[in-house]
Amino acid sequence: MPKTTPTPIKLQQALYELMWQQSYGRVTIDAICERAGVKKGSFYHAYPDKAKLALDAFEHFWQEQTRPWLDEAFSSSELPLVRLANWLESGLQKTIACKEEHGKIYGCPLFNVGSELSTLEPDVAAKVTEILRRHRRYLVSALRDAAADGLVEPDDAGEVARDVLTLVEGALTQARIANKIDPVRRLPKSVGRLIGATLPEPSILTNS
Repeated sequence: MPKTTPTPIKLQQALYELMWQQSYGRVTIDAICERAGVKKGSFYHAYPDKAKLALDAFEHFWQEQTRPWLDEAFSSSELPLVRLANWLESGLQKTIACKEEHGKIYGCPLFNVGSELSTLEPDVAAKVTEILRRHRRYLVSALRDAAADGLVEPDDAGEVARDVLTLVEGALTQARIANKIDPVRRLPKSVGRLIGATLPEPSILTNS
């Protein structure tokens, strides 16, 4: 028999989807329970409030989706610049899939919620910052390896990785506002200019 999804996981998945599609502030506990298919009493049995649920929701999404995605895109078996190309291409594919399924581009929930809650829910904002820091480590590793291989000029990999994420955040925000793919599609060239290299064709395309 298939395993039943525990109530906390149902609530985490429901909140994450709703935050992504709407905003943290607009999502009510009633809406979370309806999406999760659980009663309101079950919510309060699992969590005292929405903020505590959000902390677990972001961690669950990191463990179950984001980290496996980054592990694949940034596989050490690939050349450093190919890792970056894979990451950007897979992000583009996610954006296209979102537009095709929902008719809208929702952007990145981490960027969306982080900017929304920076002064309203400090614990949730801190969690978003922590997860983005984990994300940035993949970029730092690829950039350091690229510099070691002579593919880019040696520089502060941490600062460059932060600049790359800022660029990506801006492109995703533009795509969401205009509901157009183009800002995300242009990212490989934009990131290439930023790091001083031409990104190769991603292996996720050449191997498909």
